[in-house]
Amino acid sequence: MTLRPAMQRFLDYFAALGPRWGLAADTCRAHAALYLCGRPATADEVADLLALERAQAKAALEDLASWGMARQTADGRWTAGGEPWDLLFAGLEERRRREIGPALEAMRACSSEAAGDRGTDAGVRLRIDRMLRLVEDLAALDAQAGRLGPAGMARMVSLGGSAARLLDRFLPRLRDRSRR
Repeated sequence: MTLRPAMQRFLDYFAALGPRWGLAADTCRAHAALYLCGRPATADEVADLLALERAQAKAALEDLASWGMARQTADGRWTAGGEPWDLLFAGLEERRRREIGPALEAMRACSSEAAGDRGTDAGVRLRIDRMLRLVEDLAALDAQAGRLGPAGMARMVSLGGSAARLLDRFLPRLRDRSRR
């Protein structure tokens, strides 16, 4: 595969996005490369496309596998989901596993500790409890989203996006009128 300017921009975007999601830039570039390739690729092919050493490409691909975002086929090639939703949900699933449980545990411990400590200001306890409720609400939403599955979530987000674009055609006018 020959790297074209649009492809380079695509790869660069995901390299910059990855660290914000807790992934290494090379891992995200490898993921984007597999997605653009549209077929299973060897670590050497990924290394050549991304101008990486073979060891760097292999490490990036193994990192993708640890995130559940790519897998190695029986013949040693690497593949990632071919649909953007598959890519998103693989990342979200791993973020959920790594973050929601620990966040719930930490906020519950903070709330319990604050409740048992007479020296903790009531306002501080309230703010900790509000944060705990937010994390519990997010966990509950996440659990419901997991029940919908990727196809159901894709339909829901698509419907919500369509509704938002429709409202955006009318609401800016209303918002502009209220500022006058």
